[in-house]
Amino acid sequence: MSNANELPIWDHLEELANRLRRVLLVVVVATIIIATFPSDFNEILKLDFSNYRPFISIALEFIQEHLLPDGVSLIAFNWLDTFYIYILISIALGAFITLPYIIYEIYKFVSPALYPHEKKSIYTFVIVITVLFSIGAVYAWFILLPTTFKVLYRFVYQSRVIPFFSVKDFYNMVTFGILGSGIFYTFPIVVWMLVKADLIETQTLKESRKQLFVALIIVTAVLTPDPTPFSMLLMSIPFYLLYEITIQVLSRTHKRKEPDDKTLEIGLRASKELLARRWERDTQKEAQLSKKA
Repeated sequence: MSNANELPIWDHLEELANRLRRVLLVVVVATIIIATFPSDFNEILKLDFSNYRPFISIALEFIQEHLLPDGVSLIAFNWLDTFYIYILISIALGAFITLPYIIYEIYKFVSPALYPHEKKSIYTFVIVITVLFSIGAVYAWFILLPTTFKVLYRFVYQSRVIPFFSVKDFYNMVTFGILGSGIFYTFPIVVWMLVKADLIETQTLKESRKQLFVALIIVTAVLTPDPTPFSMLLMSIPFYLLYEITIQVLSRTHKRKEPDDKTLEIGLRASKELLARRWERDTQKEAQLSKKA
């Protein structure tokens, strides 16, 4: 790590707070724009607001058409359910659109601890995380969520229950299913950063497969949009394959740096100085105790 820009802990916390405020402001602005963006600009240009319809309402219809099984109806159980889903989807789309900026702020926060050649990879870092998150979101949209809804609907059909579902529950499952899957797929970057910082070795990753699988089941049980094992398997299997691919790539590309002679010499000198200071301090304490006695 680079020591050129070392700051006190409070300065780091202040910088983190400032960056979080900027991220929050950008997400809020994006959310407001998405929530109020008109679906038809011609009516707005004519200053006719009688048929004003926000774009987010079209997005809600699009989600229902592509994910809701045939024969299922959504109902609102209270007055605020529809308002809730408008805000929920607006925030989710706002966060997704501003994802590159969020990643950029995270990278800028940790960049002072990086070497100059590592700072040059900022754009690659942002692009890779955005692509991985998008792959996870697309996987949830086309495979995870449709399969989950079909399996749950089959239980309803076999129970001969009228398929009326809460509109709030439906959009919660869609939103958190996509976000959870997207975040899950960024895991290779976390592993790469840990290996790059020499906080964990590739061999340790290989030997920890069983522990990881147990932890994976627990995490997917929390993140998956329903309590059935089907969506857990749909998320766990590709994630485990992604983990294996990450290990193989790291095994071929990353080599742990061995300390050179200069590093060993500096370390030995520092150890000798530390032992000498400790011996001198102990000697002084013994002398003081002898005088008191």
